[in-house]
This record gives sequence, C-alpha cells and structure tokens, in this order.
Amino acid sequence: MLPVSQLRLDLENPRLYTRKIAGNTILSQEDLEYEIIGESGSAEYSAFTLLLNAIKLRGVEDPIWVKKENGHYVVIEGNRRTTVLRKLIADEIEPPEGVSFDTVIAHVVDDSVSDVEIKLQKARLQSGKKAWGAVNDAAVVHEFHNDLHMAIEDIAAEMQYSKAKVNKLLKSFNMWLKYAQKTGDSNEKRFAYFNEAPVKVISWVDESARNQENYYEWITPVNGKAKIRSVASGRGSLREFAKCLDDNEAIELLREDPQASVEDAYEIVKSNDVLKDMTFLKRILPIAKSLNEMDEIQLSKLANERRYVVHLQSLKTACEAILRDLENIE
Repeated sequence: MLPVSQLRLDLENPRLYTRKIAGNTILSQEDLEYEIIGESGSAEYSAFTLLLNAIKLRGVEDPIWVKKENGHYVVIEGNRRTTVLRKLIADEIEPPEGVSFDTVIAHVVDDSVSDVEIKLQKARLQSGKKAWGAVNDAAVVHEFHNDLHMAIEDIAAEMQYSKAKVNKLLKSFNMWLKYAQKTGDSNEKRFAYFNEAPVKVISWVDESARNQENYYEWITPVNGKAKIRSVASGRGSLREFAKCLDDNEAIELLREDPQASVEDAYEIVKSNDVLKDMTFLKRILPIAKSLNEMDEIQLSKLANERRYVVHLQSLKTACEAILRDLENIE
C-alpha cells in the first residue's frame, strides 16, 4: 500500500509518445494530469468520469505498477487511476466505509529492471485495458522498432497485434510524422487521415512529391475549412476523395481552384462517369439476360399478367427511342 502523495505521474507515458516524437513535451505533473482528464474531447472525458465514479464507490481494486525514483514512485501503469485519486482528494470527497483515496495498492518494479523492459511492460500491461489511442499505439510501435531496434514479429508478440497491424501502424505513423514535420501541424486527429485512408489514397500520395504536397494541403484546415473534411464516409470524406483519383479533371479542379472541395470534385466524377450518374444502367444486362432465359412455363404465366406485358411494351418503346437518339448524336 502506497500513499498517493508519493506517486508521480509518468512523463514517459505512452499516451504522450506522439507529442515527444513531434517535439512537444509535457513539462509538469499538472500538464499531464490535465491531459489525462481532458484528452481527446468529450468522449474521453466521459470515459474518465466513468472511471472516477467507479473508484468513488469502490476505490482502486486493480493494483497499479510503479518504480521507485528519488524518494517517490513513478507510475508505470495506472496513471488514470492515480489522477482520479488525486482529483477525489483535491475535491475533498469522502470515501465510503472500508475504502481509502489516500493510499493505493501497487506492484513495485525492482530497481534491476531495465528501462527497455519497463517500456515493454507498459505495452503488456496495457493489453485489454483503456486504449492509448491509435496514434499513441503507433508511436509506441515506432519507438520499439526505430529506437529499440525490435523486429516486427517481436513487437507483434509483445503488443498482441498481428504483423500486418504492426506494419500498418509503422507506415501510418511515419507518414503522419513526415506530415507534422513538413506542415508544423502535429494535431493527433490528423493521424487518421493516414491510418484510416483507403489503400488507393495512400498509393496515390506515395506516387509523387506533388501528390504528397497536395494531400498535406487538402487535409489541413485553411481559414477553418479543409478540402477533405472528414475521414468517415460521407460528403467531402476520404472515401469520396478516393473515388476522384481516377478522374484527372476532378483532381485538377482541386489543384487549381482554392475554393473547390471534394464534393465539387466528386460532382465532376459523377458527370464524367455515366454509371455513377445513371446507376440504373447497371441493371440492363441482367434484366435482358433474365428475359432471354424465360422458359415456356414462365411465358405462359406472364401472358396472364397483362400489366407486365404493358410494362414490357413501355420498355421496348423507351429502348427504341433512346437508340434512335443515340444514332442521331453519333
């Protein structure tokens, strides 16, 4: 059992790896505490509040992990629980009977354990617990591979990921890091534009320096608005942008018109692609095939359904009219 007053939050916490690699460091305990309470907006704050409410009722039941340093204990795993206890103490919340907010049960790591092993232990202990977030998971993988020189297979085993996921996180993080260094925008939300982008988009970005520069510009809000406005599917999203990549006219619009958006580019795609503009054309061949394959029993049934015969006559008339019009155009 350790006094909460002797605990120090971990300034090497994996949720801060991204900031460290991008050159933005957390300087104080207060900074990190603020980061844990309010990270990633309202959804994350709700998760913190749920944890706070649970600990308020029952205390900390799952032991944290710490290492002794300079008369204090640095929290290797359990920074959120420690922050909750600090907040409960600061707010002078009375614990229920049999529960203490001033002390917490902890596993103390032996002094002989190396820093490398501690980093690995953080990843092991995190498995199955509250996620650090995709960008920080990727930053951990990046550090293991580039700084600790671990093989992909070993990282996958330690973090309980597939090798494919490790490779994807590495590529996505390297692309995001290059973007952050080039643009000065280290907003972690922009990581999704690399990690969740369709393969077609990533391949296009990798094709040339010009494509890369365009992509950086189009995902970065300028005057409050980016050309590619979201990662998820929908209007102005990465998915819609991917559909524009095979249409040179649509891409040139994005390049030449500062006001043009992905929605505008996609309208060009639809106007240039007859199937996108007239999706019903996809059904013509299957319908023709089905009609040609009708047997005598089906034909006799159809003969008794005059409305469908009328429909076929209408279809015949429409097809003949369209074919005449097309001949005139040619």
